[in-house]
Amino acid sequence: MNTETADSLGGASQTTPAPSVLMGIQYVKSVEFQVLGAPAVYTRVTERPHLGISVDVRAHQMGENQPNFEVELILRCQGHLPAQHEEEAITPLFDVNLTYAGIFTLQHATAETFETLLLIDAPRLLYPAARNMLATLCREAGFLPAIIQQIDFAALWRNRRAVG
Repeated sequence: MNTETADSLGGASQTTPAPSVLMGIQYVKSVEFQVLGAPAVYTRVTERPHLGISVDVRAHQMGENQPNFEVELILRCQGHLPAQHEEEAITPLFDVNLTYAGIFTLQHATAETFETLLLIDAPRLLYPAARNMLATLCREAGFLPAIIQQIDFAALWRNRRAVG
């Protein structure tokens, strides 16, 4: 959002630049994929696994008084087959922990926009590649790709703030 202010001496208007976040490099910071019960588990997989997903976002300033931050998008995905009968337990298939990160530079950030740029806008930029990496990991492990929907990072941020 650009705002204009009038110069008191000359009456000229100045445009205040909108706060923004610029993404530099993005990368897989860490990944762990465990196939639970291999190789026997592959004989029982006949359908798309049910998925349990948890998401977290962390941001770290790279140096004191610098505008550069590392933002981490942490995805944990657990795949399982549902129980076929009430007395039967679910069949765990895999457990993935993926930390996908990027280097971001804040421009014209204020105290009011700082947190939202790093914890909403930055992970929104990382998410498509992280989601693709998760789907690829599942496929390469011998399962159908994990297809997950878009994440509302604003709601995630609000919930996190409400918890404290």
